[in-house]
Amino acid sequence: MLTKKLGYSVVALLLAVALVLSGCTKDKSPKDALQASLSTNSELSSYSFKGSMKFEEFNLNLAEMTEEDTTTMNMFKNAEVSWSGAYQKDPMLSEVELKLELKGDLAINFQIPIIATDKKLWVKVPNIAMLPIPEEMVGKYLELDLEQLAEQTGQEIPTLDPKQSQKFVEDLMNIVFKHLNADEYLSSVKAKDAGIPSDVDAKQVVQIHVKKAQIEPFLTTVVEKIAPEVLDLIANNKDYLDMTGMTKEDIDAAKEGLKSADSTTIKEGVAEMNKVVKNLDIVANVGIDKKDYPVYTDASVKAAFDSEGNTGSFAIKVVSQLGDVNEKVEFKYGQPKAEEIVSFEEAFGELGGLLGGASIDDL
Repeated sequence: MLTKKLGYSVVALLLAVALVLSGCTKDKSPKDALQASLSTNSELSSYSFKGSMKFEEFNLNLAEMTEEDTTTMNMFKNAEVSWSGAYQKDPMLSEVELKLELKGDLAINFQIPIIATDKKLWVKVPNIAMLPIPEEMVGKYLELDLEQLAEQTGQEIPTLDPKQSQKFVEDLMNIVFKHLNADEYLSSVKAKDAGIPSDVDAKQVVQIHVKKAQIEPFLTTVVEKIAPEVLDLIANNKDYLDMTGMTKEDIDAAKEGLKSADSTTIKEGVAEMNKVVKNLDIVANVGIDKKDYPVYTDASVKAAFDSEGNTGSFAIKVVSQLGDVNEKVEFKYGQPKAEEIVSFEEAFGELGGLLGGASIDDL
């Protein structure tokens, strides 16, 4: 009898362990996973990042296509913008290195480092062969003093409260998911199927997919249900009004605008769009790690159009990846030294001849 009870106890214990383990490893629903990842943004105190944007396809067939049009198209077709950098919250320091690469006959390749604190911004002057930038300027950092700018313009330096902005995002997403059927737009996919790199530690991948046929019902829901509630949300919260820079008069004007955009107007607008846009497909993947941080995102937009004999198609992809989340990050540049800095006034003095004698006051 004792042995039998012990056996039942062991089985019960194993079942309990199995249930706990299954509960720990089971993925959240796509909607819950996405909302959980958004809520972790305010917890980010440091991270490194990298990303890119490029055209995977770019074709134009215009009725009157000039040589200049062809050159412009080839520039877009072979263009890639990439970036990398790091951020820390305290003390606030952020840097990003932008890179532009154009291939083909007009091959261009240069990078622009940008560094920022809560009070100053520095942009490093690149060496671009096609621009006659004075040699003594190349490699210097243009400094923008945000406090000085605020005094000159009579406006305060814009500040961003991460917790407040995160609360706004959460409230906003609650309204969106309240009116949209998440199952129509969201799904869980395997990392390999989504094309996520193997070095990304994604526990779950949420895919957002919007097709051409979904545009009309989506816009109708936004105009009739989501947008009015979002405007009320902002109007009834002073912090949100300050954060967005909107006034109650702006809110009222926006509401009046929504009233004129009824379902009939939307149908007519979508019908006109459908005459021109022959194909539209938007796919985004969000890779979420075990701590609910969105460590990887990509978005692809594919479209084709035909308007009075002018046809074309394009596909653009944007990728972004986070690393070293809430860990010590390495800064490639750091804050520039005094001898490396040149003020905007000095820079415009050097570049005045190139700008036809213009000064910074003319801008």
